[in-house]
Amino acid sequence: MKKTIFISSFHILISRNILATGVLPLLTKQSGVQVVIICPEKKEEFFRKEFEKYGVLIKPVSIKLNWRDFVLRFLSLAALRTKTLWIKRRTEMKGASAIFSEIIPAFLAGWLTRWLNPILTPAGRFQSLLEKYQPELIFATDVQNELDVSLMQAARKRGIKIVGMVRSWDNLAAKGLIRIIPDVLLANNEIVKREAVALHGVPAEKIQVVGLPHYDNYFQAPKLSRLELAEKLGLAAGKKFVLFAPVGDRYLADNFVDKNVLILLDKILPADWEILVRLPPADLVKSIESGNFSSRVKIYRPGGRFGHIKNTELSRADDEILITSIKSADLVVAGPSTMVIDVAIADKPVILVGFDGKENVSYFQSVRRYYDYNHFQPILESGGAPLARSEKEFEKLVNAYLADPTLALAGRRRIVELECQFTDGQSSQRVVKELEKFL
Repeated sequence: MKKTIFISSFHILISRNILATGVLPLLTKQSGVQVVIICPEKKEEFFRKEFEKYGVLIKPVSIKLNWRDFVLRFLSLAALRTKTLWIKRRTEMKGASAIFSEIIPAFLAGWLTRWLNPILTPAGRFQSLLEKYQPELIFATDVQNELDVSLMQAARKRGIKIVGMVRSWDNLAAKGLIRIIPDVLLANNEIVKREAVALHGVPAEKIQVVGLPHYDNYFQAPKLSRLELAEKLGLAAGKKFVLFAPVGDRYLADNFVDKNVLILLDKILPADWEILVRLPPADLVKSIESGNFSSRVKIYRPGGRFGHIKNTELSRADDEILITSIKSADLVVAGPSTMVIDVAIADKPVILVGFDGKENVSYFQSVRRYYDYNHFQPILESGGAPLARSEKEFEKLVNAYLADPTLALAGRRRIVELECQFTDGQSSQRVVKELEKFL
C-alpha cells in the first residue's frame, strides 16, 4: 500500500522554489509513495499542466480566509519585534495590525497566538481530503501562511507528522510568529535557522538546514541557450545587455523610481548595449508598462495570471528564462528583492537601487526603507551588492562595472556562502531525504 504525502502550494514562490525542481521527480520515482499537491482552486489547471506528468494528484481548495484567520495573523505579527516589522507598522501595516502591536506586549501576543491557534483556526478546510487519503506526512511549504497553518493544525489533531519549511529569506522577521512548530522545520541556511530559534522559539534540534531547491538549477548548465533567450525576448544575440528588475508599484505608493532608473540606464549605457526589463511576476509597474522607451529596451513579464495580478504562477519555462537571463546578462540592476541572491550565484555584477530620484521623499515613503529590513543586512554587509543612494552614485557604479565586471567579486561569493550556503546543486535531495524519514 502506498504511503501518502500532502504538499501545500499556496504562494507563487512554492511552485518555482519547490515543485519545479528535483523534489517531485525524486519523491515520485519511488513506487511506494503517492504525492498529493494541494493548491488554490483558481490555479488547478496550471498545476495539472505543470505537475501531473510526475504522477501526482492535484487537489484544489478554496483559499478564502475569514475573521479568525485575520485575528490570528494580527496576534502573530504583534508577537514579533523586529526592525522589519517596526518599519512595516509605520507604512503598509497601518490599521488594526499596527494597533494590536502597540497595545499587546510581544510575549503576551505570542502566548495568545499559540494558545488560540487550535481554538480559532478554521477546522473544516482540509477535513475531507485528510479523511480520504489518510496521509502519513504533511509537507507544509510555507509555515506562516494561514492555509498552511490550517492544514498543519488539522494534521496535528489527527497525529499526522509535519515537515514544515520557511518559504523565503525575509519571512521569519516579517510574517509573524510561527503558530505551529512542526516535527521538523527545514531552513534554507544558517541565518534562517538562527532566526527560527531566536525569534520563534523553535528548538534547534528540530531544524534541518537543507538549502533551497530552486538554486540547484543555477549549478547546472542552462536549459535555454543565449540564442534561444534572444529569440524569445527580442534581444540581439550578439549584444551585451543589462537585466533590470524593477521594485514594483506594490512597494512604492508613488512609484516613479523604476521609470527613472530605466531612463538613467538608457542615458548611461553605451549605444550598442540593450536593456532587458523583467517585470515583477506578481506586481505592476505602470510607469514602465505604459511608457515609451527607446528600441533597445525590451520588456518581459513572466508568469501566468489568474485574474488579479497577485494570482500568478511561475512555470518551469519562466524559471529557465530567468536563469538564462541572469547568466547571460553583463550587469544586473535590481531593487530590494531575492534577485540579488540569484545574481550572486551566477557571479554577475549587481547594483541595488536605493534612491528615489525626487527630493523631499520621507523615509517611510522611500525605497531606502526596504534596505533596513532585517534580512537585507547580510547582503549590505557582504560588499557584494553595492547600494546606489543617488543618481550620481548609480552612474558611477554603472561605469565602474562597465570598466571592470569583477569588482565586488569577493562580496558576491560571501552572499552565496551566507544565503545559498550549498553550492553542490543537491538541495532537492536534502529536502527529499528529510521527507523520506517519515514515509
